[in-house]
Amino acid sequence: MNQSSQSLRVAIVDTETTGLYPSRDRIIEIAIVLVEAERPTGRILGELARYDALQDPGFPMPYGAYAVHGISDGMVRGKRIDTGAVQELLGQADLLVAHNAGFDKGFVAQVMPECADLTWGCSCRGIPWRRHFPVDSAKLQVLAEHLQLQRGTAHRAMGDVETTLALLKTELPGQDLTALGHLIRKKVPCPA
Repeated sequence: MNQSSQSLRVAIVDTETTGLYPSRDRIIEIAIVLVEAERPTGRILGELARYDALQDPGFPMPYGAYAVHGISDGMVRGKRIDTGAVQELLGQADLLVAHNAGFDKGFVAQVMPECADLTWGCSCRGIPWRRHFPVDSAKLQVLAEHLQLQRGTAHRAMGDVETTLALLKTELPGQDLTALGHLIRKKVPCPA
């Protein structure tokens, strides 16, 4: 895990899938960016690694899923997520963050079952966005637009990871704390 009590490693994760339910639908894309972050402010000190891959679900892409992410049968045909690469990156992290962690965690478990035992933070529900900003929704693209953040391609795993990372860098008003810092304080105890 981390090398210093002054910093920690955070993996920002996103998945694209064939549907909404990990019990019957399949992961078709995963993206991970591993960063080092300052404790306790959550400021990003640097990017350590990134991984992005597609995976063939073994059946035709449902139209509803394709309509959301635009990933076609041809794009995933014969592709496989490297489970070793996923395990290597996520295993280094002190905290995993996804914008809808409850959703992504179930699909990541299809390629790394032990991810359920890791510490997850949700940048959608785990940060009090409405307390700090006049927004009607905590949806990723709504927040990014309101905060005028640079955004990645919506509903593609790496694009959403890049947008989430930009969101996590946001300074919370009146505090020496980023959105990521808020999650760190909630989810990762300081070492003694």
